[in-house]
Amino acid sequence: MDGALGELVWGGFQKLGFIQYAGMENVEYREGCNVVQMAPRGEHLNHNGDLHAAMLFGLAETAAMGASISGIVDLMGDAFIVARDGRIEYLARAKGEAGPIRATSELSAEVLSGMRADILAGTPVELQVPVDITDNTGKSVAAATFTAVIRPRRK
Repeated sequence: MDGALGELVWGGFQKLGFIQYAGMENVEYREGCNVVQMAPRGEHLNHNGDLHAAMLFGLAETAAMGASISGIVDLMGDAFIVARDGRIEYLARAKGEAGPIRATSELSAEVLSGMRADILAGTPVELQVPVDITDNTGKSVAAATFTAVIRPRRK
């Protein structure tokens, strides 16, 4: 995926209110990979000074859904995508001063190829999308998995 297409996708993400509130930034966007980060602000922290769990979940969901569409952007006129569910495991404190906090989601070329084939065939897709969330030292603070549901658009 070229940089222009990645910028176009991220430009759409930036229009979303939650992305703006969280202050999420695009770190890397390419076919099969989406990396986003946020520098925690006071309104994002819990009573312990850690990034609030809901913010971690939102950051992870953004990374997962971005990775899900990264290899099918050109097919989005024929399909729509939503997150059906998500699961997150908090592994360590995401201390506010340890930001920016980064979420990385990657899919293999084989998974992307299968998604493309299913979309072109009009077959619904349900995909497990993993995410690793780290602090500014690279320490994993959470791990998540989201189910991305891709369906043909009704005509």
